[in-house]
Amino acid sequence: MKKVEFPRWLFSSLLLLFLVLPSAAAAAEEVIAEVENLGDTLVFHPVVEFHELILTVTGPCGFEYRQVVDRDEPFFRLDETTIDGAYRYNLFRTEEVDPGIVKILKEARKSFDEEIPKKLCRDGKLPGPPLVQSAGFHVSRGEIIYDPGSVEKSLRGDRDLAVDELLAMKPDAGAGNSALPTKDFVINDDLIVDGSACIGFDCVNGEVFSFDTIRLKENNLRIKFDDTSTTASFPRNDWQLTANDSANGGASKFSIDDITNARTPFTVEANARSHSLYVDDGGRIGNRTSTPSVEIHSIDGDTPTLRLQQDGSSGFAPQTWDVAGNETNFFVRDVTGGSTLPFRIRPGAPSSSIFIDVDGDVGFGTSSPAEAVEIETSADNTARLRFDDGNNWNVGGGAGNTFVIFDPSDAAEFQINGAGDVTITGGLVTTGGGGACTVGDPCDGVFHPDFKIPTIEEHAAFMWENSYLPAVGPTPENGPINVTRKLGGILNELEKAHIYIEQLHGSIAEQRETLTSQQELIRQLESRLSALETGN
Repeated sequence: MKKVEFPRWLFSSLLLLFLVLPSAAAAAEEVIAEVENLGDTLVFHPVVEFHELILTVTGPCGFEYRQVVDRDEPFFRLDETTIDGAYRYNLFRTEEVDPGIVKILKEARKSFDEEIPKKLCRDGKLPGPPLVQSAGFHVSRGEIIYDPGSVEKSLRGDRDLAVDELLAMKPDAGAGNSALPTKDFVINDDLIVDGSACIGFDCVNGEVFSFDTIRLKENNLRIKFDDTSTTASFPRNDWQLTANDSANGGASKFSIDDITNARTPFTVEANARSHSLYVDDGGRIGNRTSTPSVEIHSIDGDTPTLRLQQDGSSGFAPQTWDVAGNETNFFVRDVTGGSTLPFRIRPGAPSSSIFIDVDGDVGFGTSSPAEAVEIETSADNTARLRFDDGNNWNVGGGAGNTFVIFDPSDAAEFQINGAGDVTITGGLVTTGGGGACTVGDPCDGVFHPDFKIPTIEEHAAFMWENSYLPAVGPTPENGPINVTRKLGGILNELEKAHIYIEQLHGSIAEQRETLTSQQELIRQLESRLSALETGN
């Protein structure tokens, strides 16, 4: 290939015009609402139909604002928590999901069936990703600086005039230069530049490049990748590298824009912390560190946090969780549920404080639970389970290999030892469960006049025939005994026995009265007989 030599006077203009820079216009973006700046308030006027609009704003010192509307216009207003600095808003629209689909999704959640949502998505019954509109703005001295309609003017429109001026300044190169174009340069060969290049209308003669190989220098900087493929089967998406917003009050940032689909999948804001995202040679990802020691390594000065936010765009109810840790605890925060902390671990907790085995057994203090739930402590501690409703009842081991229930004063109210002996400090009260007193074998009900108890003869016949009292039931040798049932049966038999005693007592009284009458009659007969015998 023949080497082409270019005079230095022509180099800058040639390279400027050969490298086709995109225009200063911002990348196409999704438009959900027109933004009106009222000085202390941003009002978002929707221009599309929506089910819900969710507005989030983030800013300095961990500032976060969130608003959800289903019919009104979302807005953001300055207050005592908004300090001067750079902010960013994110507005996205969710579509309404058919109630029948929502019901199916709820049932899938209950049954932990993850295939149903996938099938609904494949069948096109779930909405796609929500529309998103975002931009940066500034707050200065209590005023919002943001004017999306005011775009910084580019000098790109003066390109032809600048070229004409450059060509007019060229030295006389003879008749051979008459064929040079007066505007664009087209080179049907490779271009090799032995040196650095500055591209843009703010480049100056004698530019100091230092170590820069290519420098872009003007007020609106964009590099666009315009894929001209026409066949549908070939990839043809257009991309753009964007440095800073063009709007007044916009964000200072670097972005990768998906021009074809009007999205911005990657953005880095100015003044981002060093190594905000770092991938080392082992594939480990560092967040604010250039020396990640595990697959994902995140560093922060106050409570590094991972947020998991379900935005409701797929039909499931919105829910946000935080997983975080600091010097006081590792915790899970239910952001949607009032930022409660349902799960926490204190630093210094021993290994296997909570352990779930492969069979579902749960161990507390052990990595080998032998039962569904096992609590294990060191030799100098006692394994106890506390029920704290303000009274602090404890259940667990006691002295001498006993299982104990302790009252709030730590007194042993119930004990059972290894031999099975049970000690109860107070009385034993049962609820009558286990058939202690039934309709067939009532307790106090036997005294009711409508209740017919068996006769003494019937009761005796049953007792001798079956070898047990009817209400007590059989009691096998060395077998288990339902104490409550037995106690109720014994009470039933005791009350029937007293009834039988009363019946027998009445019979004996009658017999005594009859005997007394008979004795009086005999005495009278004996007196008469004696009189007859004496002839009186």
